[in-house]
Amino acid sequence: MKKEVEIFLESDLLERYLIGETSYDEEIRTEHFLDTYPEVQTAYATLQDNLELYAKAHAKKAPVELKELVLEAISKEDAPMESTKKTIPWYFVAACVTTLLFGATTVTLWKQNKLLSNEKNTVASQIENLKKDILTTNSKLENIKSKYAVLNDPETQKYVINGNERAKNLRSVAYINPKERMTAINIVSMPDLPEDKEFKMWAEVNGEMVSLGVLEKADRKLMSLPFQDNASKYKITIESKGNSDFASIDSEVANINLLKDSISVK
Repeated sequence: MKKEVEIFLESDLLERYLIGETSYDEEIRTEHFLDTYPEVQTAYATLQDNLELYAKAHAKKAPVELKELVLEAISKEDAPMESTKKTIPWYFVAACVTTLLFGATTVTLWKQNKLLSNEKNTVASQIENLKKDILTTNSKLENIKSKYAVLNDPETQKYVINGNERAKNLRSVAYINPKERMTAINIVSMPDLPEDKEFKMWAEVNGEMVSLGVLEKADRKLMSLPFQDNASKYKITIESKGNSDFASIDSEVANINLLKDSISVK
């Protein structure tokens, strides 16, 4: 129910009800919320106070002579007259009409000011979101440009990886650039595994296996991997999920020898 009250308060029903611009159904709905929810009553009281302050701030003093004319008209009305029929002086009517017109003008100005303020906030929010989208997009483009610039570097070595009998459908290409300290892999195809298994990549450094992370299907997108200094081999294994410390015995499905298997990228 609190959500319903929040939606009601965020709408303009309360403001339109205050200035008498609601339909019959909207009026019934607004009065229901006013009778039911204290927070709506508080918001309505605040709107009334704000409208009164706004009207006072833009009020214009009535001409001095108007007061004298009204007092003179009242004194004449109090004096005995031959006819029992009384007429309303034209200037009294003019004063009333002027007051009503002033009130209507005040309400209209207040509404226009509120609408302009809301539109200004909306436009500012849209511009801010657009700036964030542009920055995010530019960052992604720069990242992509950086990756492919390294791939085209003459010092980048390309390694074609094919799976063994345990993973015949495994096809991937690894890119390694020692100068830029970049390692990346492009998964071309990957066989499905049981839910408790996953493919992992390792680097052999001084006879020890260092985990580079889990390999996942990425719709042929380039996947960055941690670069390892002094790595002599890279291996792909099938491991139980959660095993990040060591490569299991006989779990290897593919490997590359950095000293023998490289292909220069041209």
